[in-house]
Amino acid sequence: MIKRQYSGNERRARNYIWNAAGRYDFEPSLLAFGPDGSPDMYYNLVIGLAYKWLDMAVILDFIACYSVSRSAEEFDDLFWLGIENCVYEKEIAERPVLAQLRREKAQAYFRSVSNMSRQQMEMQSVTVYDQQMIRWSAVSGRQYFGGKKSAALAKRLRFPGVLDAQGIVSEMSAILRDYFHTDVAELEARGEQKGFLQGLSEAGRSLAERSLAGRLGRALTERSGRAPKQKMFLRTGDGLGDLDTNVRLGHTANRKIHLPTAGDEAFVRAAFGEPAYSAPEMEALEADCCRDIHAACQLHVTDGRSGADGDSGNGKAAAKSSELREILRRAQEQESINRKFISENSLLISESIRELSARLDLLFEEYFRRMPETGRSGTLITEKAYRLAVFQDPSVFAREGTLTERDVEITLLLDASMSRMNVQEIIASEAYIIAKSLERIHIPVQVMTFRAFRGITILERLKRADRSGCDDVLRFFSGGWNRDGLAFRTVRRLLCEESGASSGGAGAATGVGGAAVGGSEKERILIVLTDACPNDDMPAVMDSSGRIVKEYEGVTAVSDTEKAVRDLRKAGIRTAAVFFGSASHLENVQQIYGKEYVRIRKLNRIADSTAELIRMTLQEMTPQEDGR
Repeated sequence: MIKRQYSGNERRARNYIWNAAGRYDFEPSLLAFGPDGSPDMYYNLVIGLAYKWLDMAVILDFIACYSVSRSAEEFDDLFWLGIENCVYEKEIAERPVLAQLRREKAQAYFRSVSNMSRQQMEMQSVTVYDQQMIRWSAVSGRQYFGGKKSAALAKRLRFPGVLDAQGIVSEMSAILRDYFHTDVAELEARGEQKGFLQGLSEAGRSLAERSLAGRLGRALTERSGRAPKQKMFLRTGDGLGDLDTNVRLGHTANRKIHLPTAGDEAFVRAAFGEPAYSAPEMEALEADCCRDIHAACQLHVTDGRSGADGDSGNGKAAAKSSELREILRRAQEQESINRKFISENSLLISESIRELSARLDLLFEEYFRRMPETGRSGTLITEKAYRLAVFQDPSVFAREGTLTERDVEITLLLDASMSRMNVQEIIASEAYIIAKSLERIHIPVQVMTFRAFRGITILERLKRADRSGCDDVLRFFSGGWNRDGLAFRTVRRLLCEESGASSGGAGAATGVGGAAVGGSEKERILIVLTDACPNDDMPAVMDSSGRIVKEYEGVTAVSDTEKAVRDLRKAGIRTAAVFFGSASHLENVQQIYGKEYVRIRKLNRIADSTAELIRMTLQEMTPQEDGR
């Protein structure tokens, strides 16, 4: 069973708002949706521009004052018609494309009106209908006359761009008083006396508002099959909350355990690509990693080359399945979404890369600089000056240490399970920014994903360390489960083989990583982008009859992942995490990674947070022998 915290439509609405506002450090208190429940791009841009140009605390306080009125939804639509004109006039000089978007909004409005049924027309507020017709007719060059009173109100609702938030509130207060006989001050007093949320703390009130909105929204959606048609603006709370981004995956009761078969292996090859290593190498890797609670699992390590057109019979059968076609379709669709997100936020992405690469360049320069050296020139070391006269030793000067070669490689490991479905483009962007920044300062970086599917833990390499270019990072998409402990075991084995350091166990001489044993050992850093919620459909413990004794979730999965991280650090692989997930999993991330993690809530904080994380891994983390 899958439960979504936020729908895709809500996430798209938020992205439009953040893009227009030019910042990501707030949670919008209003979202705009069209008659069919899809996000209204133009009005979400208007909301974003309101955050950019106006004091939204003043706007939201005013909305809260009239929200106790039975006509609050009608007032919402009229108020935002006024705000739309104001922010349009403020922004048009900086963003000329807004004129075209405004015309497209007008055209979309008339299309929606033409498709309304009689019942839908009857549900509309006559006043709102007239004002929208007047506004969008004027924008598109049409003629519409709704009467002298409507024309006068339409003129009042064209709030000029010179107004600030307080001026807008004053204008709307006067309109409500003159046209609707509504005194906002009286409504505010009534709300303070009779509001059903009074008596709760601010946090409790916000939670109650969201809970009520959720119940009403679900009830209306279940009844009609889509979002309520007459409601454009969805109120999301106090605007101060954090995005709880996770999709929760639950195990079906009394399910039958499905052990991987040859057909499953063929399916995985067709969906995710052919193995990157030979059959004997993969057998050795599984023998070393698929032990203990992972004994029933299998591994698949790939560079992502498609195997759907393979020659084997199983491969051809897998290629025909509707499930495979759906996976390939979803992967292609998400890649397009990721690339569009990068394009729409190009300024933020570019600035983040520039800032992060500059910080990391200084950080690595400091880390790879030798200790100060003595020599025949430099700054005199006063306590050694006597040696020059007594022993004729000229080496009494200190000079800054020289730089050594940056023999370091960083691996980004991305959790690609279904629990990341709501934030796929965010994760892809985070990985892209980090990888691009490291590549810019000539630090080798590889990017891998992991997921579990049909009992097979799949590690896919999106970018190799020995190849330039980060565009393939945007192929990231989510799907399946996540068996973190097994994935980390496998990554440890691969990285140890690549550096020529044997991790022990079967197959150590096979050279799975493709590097000759005895080569120079690199400083290796592993950064995991995670929600710290390991969870797999394949159980941790089964009895001889295949009955589930213990699921791979909760305490069992977290403890297994913690041990795998401990083993990585003992092997000299400095391991840390970028945590982007629910606050309810903070305890998990602390148990698994200790203090070596950062939490990134907003994309514009990635430079600061990632630089600090790498600084911690370089300066504070050491291979652990104490079994912490």
